[in-house]
Amino acid sequence: MTRKPTLEDRNPLVIGTVAVVVIALALVATVAVSRLGFSSVRYEAEFAQAARISAGDAVTIAGVQVGTVEGARLAGDHVVVAMDIDRDVELGSGTVASIKLTTLLGSRYLELQPAGEEPLADNRIPLGNTVVPYDLQELLADATTTFEQVDAERLGETMTLMADELHGVPELLPQVLQNIESLSGTLADRRRQIGSILEATASITTIVRAQQDSLGVLVRDGYSMLTELENRRNLVQRLLDSTTRLVDALHSVVVEDRTHVDAMIADLDEFLQTLANNDALLRNILQILPVPIRNFTNASGTGNEVDFTAPAGPMIDSWMCALVGHTGEPSLRDYLGECR
Repeated sequence: MTRKPTLEDRNPLVIGTVAVVVIALALVATVAVSRLGFSSVRYEAEFAQAARISAGDAVTIAGVQVGTVEGARLAGDHVVVAMDIDRDVELGSGTVASIKLTTLLGSRYLELQPAGEEPLADNRIPLGNTVVPYDLQELLADATTTFEQVDAERLGETMTLMADELHGVPELLPQVLQNIESLSGTLADRRRQIGSILEATASITTIVRAQQDSLGVLVRDGYSMLTELENRRNLVQRLLDSTTRLVDALHSVVVEDRTHVDAMIADLDEFLQTLANNDALLRNILQILPVPIRNFTNASGTGNEVDFTAPAGPMIDSWMCALVGHTGEPSLRDYLGECR
């Protein structure tokens, strides 16, 4: 039984050569497919001028590139631009093509605006549906029409009048230019400070934006406060009137009666000085004053009379007995018996 040859049994040189040839054929087929245009469709567009459009420029629809410009050729009084568009893009009979500027340096691109339900005839966009960024012939024609409407005589009179009015201006013009130069120098010298101010302004703006809710609450509260003040306007008005009258009264007392106020303050100061000079006497009076006050309270606290105790003096018992005996009062007989 014979064994089937394996990959290791084959010549590596032959295998490598075959692999390289297969890869090269695949690359050639890929390039050929792209060159032959199996994935794209050739379209043409008629423009009034080329507007510096060239091969390799992008073709876009709504900002998305869908193809490239293949070239431009002269066809009578206009230019025909050829372009390869992706096969899945459908262009109707109303499609509009525009040449536009990509950058300020002059790069161009071709923009398509598909429109129309019918298919595009001969895959060519007619001249009436194309737009160029500028048309020198139309520009010159518009300028000619505009200048034809200018009243040259009145324009000359205006220029003469302006020259007469600005007769002294040339003497001031150097000073104006010098001031502008000084201002420019100042701005250049203070660019850091200006940058700091702009940064601070940006920070303030950020803070204000972050505090929008708080500011909204503050505004609403302020509105509520103003509404309440409006509702209580009469009360506030009376309060202000009362405050005004109080100020007027204080003015009459403090300002108009200043002499009397000063005299009263001087007398009060003299009285306080007298009290200060007799401080020891006042202390002694306050120390002994409780005793007589207490005695007076004890004497007058029993009723509507004053009680006091005193010796009989000349009113001795014998005299009393004699007086009782001569009176003959029946109610004093007991006392008279005691005298006996």
